[in-house]
Amino acid sequence: MTASREVGFGPDPVLVGRAAELESLDSAVATVRAGRSVAVEVCGEAGLGKTRILRELARRATDAGLLVRLGRATQYEQGVPFGLYAEMVEAAGSGPDDAAQPSVPAAVRRMLTRAPEPGAALLLDDVHWADSASLELTEHLIGNPPPVPMLLAVTFRSACPPARLVNAIARLGPAATLIDLPPLDVASLDILLAGVPRRRRELILRASLGNPLYIQALSRLDDTELDGLVSLARRQDPVDADCLAGSRRSVLAGLAAEITAQQPSVQRVAHIAAVVGDHTTIDLVGHVAGLPMPVVTAAVDQLGRLGLLDADGGRLRYRHPLMRASAYALTGAAWRFEAHTRTAGYLRGRRASRQLVAHHTERSARHGDETAVATLVDAGVAFAHEAPAQAARWLGTALRIMPDMGAHDERRAEVAMWYARALGRSGELARSREVLQRLRRAEGPVQRRAETFSVAVARQLGDFAEAAATLGTQLGRGGLDPVEEAKLHVELAAVDAFREEPTSAVHHAQRALELLDERRSVLVAAALTLRALATLYLGCARSAREQLAAAVVAVDATGDADLRPYVEIVSPLALVEIQLGNLADADRHLARARRILDGLGPSSASPYLLVMESLVHTRAGRLARAVRAAEEARAAAERVGSTEMAAMAAAVRLRPVLWTAGPAAALDTAGPASAHLDADLSGAGPEVAVGQPRSRAWWRINRVELALAKAVAGDWGGGADLLIEPAAPPSRHPPVLVARDLVAAVAAVGRGDHTTARQVGEQAERRATAAGLPYEIGLARFARAFTAYRMADPERATTLAESAAACFAAAGTPMEAALSCHLAGAAYLVAGRPGPGAAALDRAETGYRACGAGWAASVLAGHRAAGPARAGRPGGDAVLTAREREIAGLATTGLSNKEIAARLYLSPRTIESHLNRVFAKLQVHSRTAMARRLTEALGDHGPPA
Repeated sequence: MTASREVGFGPDPVLVGRAAELESLDSAVATVRAGRSVAVEVCGEAGLGKTRILRELARRATDAGLLVRLGRATQYEQGVPFGLYAEMVEAAGSGPDDAAQPSVPAAVRRMLTRAPEPGAALLLDDVHWADSASLELTEHLIGNPPPVPMLLAVTFRSACPPARLVNAIARLGPAATLIDLPPLDVASLDILLAGVPRRRRELILRASLGNPLYIQALSRLDDTELDGLVSLARRQDPVDADCLAGSRRSVLAGLAAEITAQQPSVQRVAHIAAVVGDHTTIDLVGHVAGLPMPVVTAAVDQLGRLGLLDADGGRLRYRHPLMRASAYALTGAAWRFEAHTRTAGYLRGRRASRQLVAHHTERSARHGDETAVATLVDAGVAFAHEAPAQAARWLGTALRIMPDMGAHDERRAEVAMWYARALGRSGELARSREVLQRLRRAEGPVQRRAETFSVAVARQLGDFAEAAATLGTQLGRGGLDPVEEAKLHVELAAVDAFREEPTSAVHHAQRALELLDERRSVLVAAALTLRALATLYLGCARSAREQLAAAVVAVDATGDADLRPYVEIVSPLALVEIQLGNLADADRHLARARRILDGLGPSSASPYLLVMESLVHTRAGRLARAVRAAEEARAAAERVGSTEMAAMAAAVRLRPVLWTAGPAAALDTAGPASAHLDADLSGAGPEVAVGQPRSRAWWRINRVELALAKAVAGDWGGGADLLIEPAAPPSRHPPVLVARDLVAAVAAVGRGDHTTARQVGEQAERRATAAGLPYEIGLARFARAFTAYRMADPERATTLAESAAACFAAAGTPMEAALSCHLAGAAYLVAGRPGPGAAALDRAETGYRACGAGWAASVLAGHRAAGPARAGRPGGDAVLTAREREIAGLATTGLSNKEIAARLYLSPRTIESHLNRVFAKLQVHSRTAMARRLTEALGDHGPPA
């Protein structure tokens, strides 16, 4: 008995039990018609109907007038780059083989951008099998949709969700529709099995576990086999793995039995269709099978009648991955090898896409096969940028089967160079470095290229001393033309900027400018940008501002095509703009860089640019976007294997998390990096703890951010400790120096050292005023206001806090302005001026909510709920001694009495005595209550900025 006779195993069996899911699809389509983008995530076990749901969505989207494009990943083609998008790009006439055509990411974005109203629907099936390039492109489209309303839907199996896609969709919040397909209920199953005898229907229902595909497949079994499955279900929990595995095995066995019961020619066609994949055509099957076309056609028709195979536009596809898997399992390894060989030859002769030919060639490559070597190298080079992981695999296979001609084998060295590039771009930096080290000992032109790429790898790993040494070696050889020499000087300027060696960086940037003429506009722009950054690091903010203006003119005059290979230069440009207060220019340049990267797809430049996006969002008070950009930066850094960029991303995430979720959450995100902070700032930095930046400039930024979080948590001593630097050239960078002074003042006044706090605050203002930086002047005045407030000088505190708020408003930094208003309001209340106090607190609350600073807003709300008397006093921790505040602050971070004692060189009994006195003074009975009371008290005088 066949499933087609028993349960309607036709092209579109009746869809039952999915009313709620269909309503969700209708809602998603309506959202796009209304002009907004939406993502739909459909997950469920194999056979529950994910593909059918996607077909329903396609029908609804088509009826609504959307441009619908479909893609499907397959189990045995996970090594084919952009396999999820191959057919839609091919159909649009934008295949990657034509040099005149755009890249796959650019082609997909262009296709979606050109969608007519009301928008586009991109529907991607079985993404748990998608290749890494397809996953990266899909993630990129979710986070950076085209400028038209778009519905992007993905399906995947619940047991193997693609984590990055799931996280990207989760970040969309209300703009995401999540559908988790459950098994069908009994009523729905009865509809599917209408007309089947009652006892047999009950057996199928029990054995199928509510899975529609299992029902169809199990209908092929006789009653005895069904009885065995039902007995297994009775012995196990209905969702037990053994029971599920038993049903799955029976389904596969039933499908395999259906195939083996056919004529040999039908079996052969089934096997070939399973091995070749979704790009199978009748002609290709005939070639591989060596059968006459009438025989092949008859076999295809028979497999279609069995409900196993569909013929769609000349292509042959199994109706479900389990059906293909059952046929694939019937083939042997040697048979598959020969099938791949014949398939590769057929596709190569018909100029099929590089990635398909390479896929089959890789699976059938023999040592010494020059045709296979040429195919794999050609594909590896073509996809080394867009799909580096797959390219590295193809190039590695080519090297394995290529005859080794000895040390002077230039061809092998050239392939190895491409292999190293692909490894590096795919995040395999350690393996890339190993290959590069061998190539650097080789002779010929590849040696210099290996050295150049070694610099990029070293920078990604944070080995700036190695990068500088390699660049110095290249310069020392001489014999370079002016442009080549200028490029090396630009690279050295960038490396020295990371190392915070500004004098050397200025020298190299200036030398590059002397070597270049105006025709090399992008290199001139890079040199001007790095000179401005290094000048700021030297402490010359006013000169840096003049040089920045020249850099902006040069960058703006450079076309996108010229800027594209050097798009990473926008990152230091944005950093200088942010630190000099030019937030609008930073936004503009980062938006341009993102636009360029949208056409390139994922890039090694992405992490650094996203770090800058997070910074500018934080300054501009867009805290949720700042957190999201930092998370994207970290994910992008992990994709390319850059521990340095991942650490930088973690550093810029601290501040927005601090204001949105509180100090505990911020310190939790820092992880071990906040606990081990000893470092060597010589420039090589191998002793820096895991999770910290190894560049001196970013190491300092990270320390200040961690110190701020600890100070806000009440760990005054811990915050102050983070500001102590090992022996190294002192920083002259005004933004870092003033921020460090702010935290030092807050920590000092928290410990009761009012004299130091006052001196450091005044020092901060002198530095900020000399630099002419409104934001830093605001920080300095906030530090002085905080000190005055804690020293019971509310009149002076209000004056300074209001001045700080005005500076921050002028700088366009609303979060810091709100913090200053909070502090001013508290000081007004202490001074007995409730009217101005309430008004200032109102401004603070408005600012917090506009910025999305949930934690700061909740602290302020708690103070107001406690009444004017509470909100206006210096706080419950003011009655604590400096030592008690220090111990209490450490206790709130989760340290045990023993750990606190070890840190402060005291006995655990002494720590216990201090904490008992703190409990009594604060009228609390637990560490949790103490932490809450200290956090509230901290907010009484405004969280420090």
